[in-house]
Amino acid sequence: MGVTIGGTGSYLPKRVLDNDELERLTLDFDPVRAGCSLDEWVTDKIGIRSRHRAAPGEGSAGMATAAARAALDDSGLTGQDLDLIVLSTFTSDHRLPQSVSFVQRDLGSTAKCIQLEAACAGFIDALAVAVGLMTTMGYHNVLVVHSEVMSVLSDPRTFLMQAIFGDGAGAVILQPAESDSVGITAIETATDATNCEWLYAGGGSLSPRTPEVIDNGSFFIDIDNQAIFPFAVEKMSDVLRSVVASASRLLDDVDWVIAHQTGINISRGIATDTGIDFSRFLMTLPHTGNTSGATIPIALDFFNRRGVLAEGDFIVLPAVGAGMSWGAVSCTWVETKAGRAARSRRSEVVSDNCVSRGVVFA
Repeated sequence: MGVTIGGTGSYLPKRVLDNDELERLTLDFDPVRAGCSLDEWVTDKIGIRSRHRAAPGEGSAGMATAAARAALDDSGLTGQDLDLIVLSTFTSDHRLPQSVSFVQRDLGSTAKCIQLEAACAGFIDALAVAVGLMTTMGYHNVLVVHSEVMSVLSDPRTFLMQAIFGDGAGAVILQPAESDSVGITAIETATDATNCEWLYAGGGSLSPRTPEVIDNGSFFIDIDNQAIFPFAVEKMSDVLRSVVASASRLLDDVDWVIAHQTGINISRGIATDTGIDFSRFLMTLPHTGNTSGATIPIALDFFNRRGVLAEGDFIVLPAVGAGMSWGAVSCTWVETKAGRAARSRRSEVVSDNCVSRGVVFA
């Protein structure tokens, strides 16, 4: 059974935190030593101008539900039509009940619920789980969503992690494809835990939240950026090539790459390594930041609703994340309701002011 994406949705909190405000809020950026403003530094090094922040009382379940409703509307379904929900997040609102239960309840659904505790590669893992269950257990209308409140794990006193990470959720509806030649054509996932501690965040049974770890900063997310950069470029490039080959296609056939967006230089590195022109990389990074595993479905929805994704486009979605995990999905795009409407008015919606080659400014 083939599987296609029948609808896309996303949600970004209303509050936007730009680099200028971030410089005023944090304590450890020295513009004199840097020789530039924080905005200049972050834009040049990471490619992010702003990111969204969840409001007080706004959690991963609520954001996931909002993204899910948009995806359901795009697919023409309701929550009652769903028979499976797969949510990926490592910032669940509670240990119990899991955020996915609130999503099911608030959508008015009776679908089977599964929650994966995964970070930046979580959306790819969730797609793999969903497609596998559709194939083996006969599920037909499936919601796959990644939702992350990264701000709860970013030290408010320091600028770097706050500059990198944003909050948000993205969702897709999966349905049986009319033929094996359209929809999802290949999925690959892998893990190498040898260097799993390159990314760290507290909050588990051996790293509980205490005043001491909050005060010394060891509770918050920490990344070995120097180690992860070459690893991310290598693994995403390798798995991109692999899923393209598994789909019996060539790199020259790739119309669009929507990669996990952790930094613009990583995406540029993938383009260089694979030989895929950077103009074929679609990014929302400048205005969303790194929303962990939600970056791919947020970008997918952004470009779908702006008429960029056309019927028959060959799209590859590579990701790398904590663990260390990586994976990719390739698909031959089938237009959704929102995509068709956007393409009919694309000349009015998409312009050089909205989309530039390799980077989206919005």
